[in-house]
Parts: sequence; C-alpha cells; structure tokens
Amino acid sequence: MRPKLVLFGDSITEGSFDEGGWGASLANHFTRRADVILRGYDGYTTRFALKIIKKTMEKIGGDEKSLVAAVTVFFGANDAALPDRRYGFLHVPLAEYQQNLKSIYACIKKIWPSTIVIFITPPPVDDEARVRYVWLKTLHLIS
Repeated sequence: MRPKLVLFGDSITEGSFDEGGWGASLANHFTRRADVILRGYDGYTTRFALKIIKKTMEKIGGDEKSLVAAVTVFFGANDAALPDRRYGFLHVPLAEYQQNLKSIYACIKKIWPSTIVIFITPPPVDDEARVRYVWLKTLHLIS
C-alpha cells in the first residue's frame, strides 16, 4: 500500500487541485509513491474544523492508520475575517485560533501518532491597509 498525504484545510486547500494548484503539484510529484487525499472545506475556520476532524480523519485511515505519512493543516484565512465586516461571523480571535490549532494537532496525533503534521498558515495581514483597501474598493477608486 502507498503512504497517504492528507491535505486538510479551508477553501485554499479545497482549490488546491485546480490547474497549477499546490495540491495538484504534490499529487504529481508523488505519483505512484503516495496518495494525496484532499479534505478542503470552503468557508471553514479552525472552530468548524474541530467539529469534523475526528470523523474526517478516522474515515481516511481505515485499518491502515500507519500509512498516513503526513497531514497538512491549512486554516486561517477565514478565521482572520474582520469581526465588523460582511464575513465577521467567521472571525476567530487569535488566542482561540492558536488553541484550535493545538487541538487539531492533538487530534491528528491521537489517531496517527507517527504522522508528520505540517501547518501552513496564511501570511501576516496589515490590518490598517486591509481596512483602507476595503473602503477604496467600495468607493471605486481602485479596481
């Protein structure tokens, strides 16, 4: 049996098999050496991920739990939604985000103790520029 690489995350992960995507590149790189399994969920935050992770990961492992070589965890874009904006309901405060990532790690390691967990987080955000950009776009000053 081939080892498995599991990609677990939000819409960025879900779209990773689009043309030129990072998931597609991984699958191509590991052709005939590992199976790349996609578990991306559009609109999910770490808070939502905690509700589904156990069931999702257990279904992947089956009887061959030792064959899951690595899991990528890529959440944060939705968690970082500004609380006073359109998608503010997705906002997860930083302290909770940190704790949620620790809990996700613990859940994966409980199911597959020898699996490598790779965290991919979104780049840092310049909050002032982000807010300014929203207003400029609203005023049609930029495209």
